Amino acid sequence: MKKRTLLRTLCACLTVCIFAGMAMASSASNTKETGSVTIDGNGNTATTADGQEATEATTTTAEQKAEYEIVHTTFTHYKNSLKRENYCGVVEIKNTGKTYIYLKDCTFDFEDNEGHLLQSDTMVSKAPDVIAPGELGYFFHDGLIDEGVSLKNGIKLVPTFTVEVCKHGQEAIVDYDVSDVDIRDNNHGLGLKVTGRLTNNTSEATNSIDVMVVVVFFDKNGEILDIGYTYANEMAAGGKTSFEVTTLFGNKKVKKKDVADYKVIARGNFMQF
Repeated sequence: MKKRTLLRTLCACLTVCIFAGMAMASSASNTKETGSVTIDGNGNTATTADGQEATEATTTTAEQKAEYEIVHTTFTHYKNSLKRENYCGVVEIKNTGKTYIYLKDCTFDFEDNEGHLLQSDTMVSKAPDVIAPGELGYFFHDGLIDEGVSLKNGIKLVPTFTVEVCKHGQEAIVDYDVSDVDIRDNNHGLGLKVTGRLTNNTSEATNSIDVMVVVVFFDKNGEILDIGYTYANEMAAGGKTSFEVTTLFGNKKVKKKDVADYKVIARGNFMQF
């Protein structure tokens, strides 16, 4: 009987230790932050509600917390040559914390002035995937408003996004050298075109989906006009390749004369599981 009692006691202690270990591991996990911002038809931020912890997030130290702020938003829409309503949406995020953060996902909801949902778009791009403290990252998409959607009661863009602490920190960031960059109007009035070259300054080869090249276009007031992107060709270690980025599927109304400045980002893609 004493042996059975002792065995039960040991099992109970082992169970407590296992659950305690799981709890400690959970409390040390990375936080996940959700945020949203409402942008009116002129691109002005109407309301923001960022930095809210998701329900599955846990309390961690300040060094482990994903901290950020929305520093810029863009939402423009216009009728294209086929009489369809095009839109351009951008949310610029600054990493204001001490940790590297991961831009996980984003959904673009469209609402009228009474908050009625008009359309939802989950095909939102992000770049760079991981941003260092003090750096800027972007959720962005150019697309079409669905046929049959009435804009008589106005339209607002409501992006909802998730940002996490990057589990791999600085190791998740791999940048590639950009050179020989030029900008011009694209053929037949189809937006802008940027050309340039990349150098793989690492010891590992890349494939055709490893490196996203992103170009952010600014007007004279520092407002974002549009964002274009492409994926770089394969590169051997130490090798080079060329690239072309256009706004063919973006805001075709933007011309070179409208662009006061632009920046090119060439960073390796990262997927956090």
